[in-house]
Amino acid sequence: MSLKFITEAANLLLKTTLNANVGFTEISINKEKFIFTYKEEELLKLVERLELLKKQQREQEYALQKQQQISSSIFAEPTDEVELKKRIDEKKQILLDLKAKNLVKDKAVECIETGRVISTTIFLEGSQLSPQALCLKDMIKERDRLVIEILNSHQELLKAQTELMELEQDVIKRHRDNRQLMKQIIDMRTSNSDDSDSQDAKMVQRTKKELVSARAKREVIRNVLQGLILESGIDWTEDEQLLNLLLMIGEEL
Repeated sequence: MSLKFITEAANLLLKTTLNANVGFTEISINKEKFIFTYKEEELLKLVERLELLKKQQREQEYALQKQQQISSSIFAEPTDEVELKKRIDEKKQILLDLKAKNLVKDKAVECIETGRVISTTIFLEGSQLSPQALCLKDMIKERDRLVIEILNSHQELLKAQTELMELEQDVIKRHRDNRQLMKQIIDMRTSNSDDSDSQDAKMVQRTKKELVSARAKREVIRNVLQGLILESGIDWTEDEQLLNLLLMIGEEL
């Protein structure tokens, strides 16, 4: 679309809304100047803010992926309970940051709705509009539709990420429990290798049962996590983070 066409449409919009007390501002984009209403200027700034938040989200997802790679080697590298709690607290902070971004997103949706009302007021039904004005009206509607669709998809992604983080915390806890049980078994075998006391034998048997139970719970959590990802409707084959998570939980822990 040429600058001349946009200028003509903007001038027509200015003449149409001059008596409606709608403010306008001039904005330079790619060294070309365009006229927007104040509401559209605010919406443009919110879209730029949303892009910045998406960039920050990608950075946080990369950091979260690095944490997942560390947690996948939890059996090979001993980690005490204090460090596990620290990791959980860090992920809780990430969740709080995502919720804060949701507030910004909701504000963007609110401003889009306000822009729609203004657009409806400007382009009254039945009014005689030039082809340029009609084209501009259709472009505004398409822009709003695409922004709302992106924001809705973003909301679903945040919800899935929250559930995945909660399940990951459960997996880490099961790892820790399994490691403690295994340590107890090894300690008992080492200290009581020559002791045939029936009471110790019962204790070993009970510990083995607890280990079996813990492994069964771990399998349930792994199956739930896999089901959540596969049935969520998200294309996990195109999402590197979800793909790596599926590969991680698919391995024998």
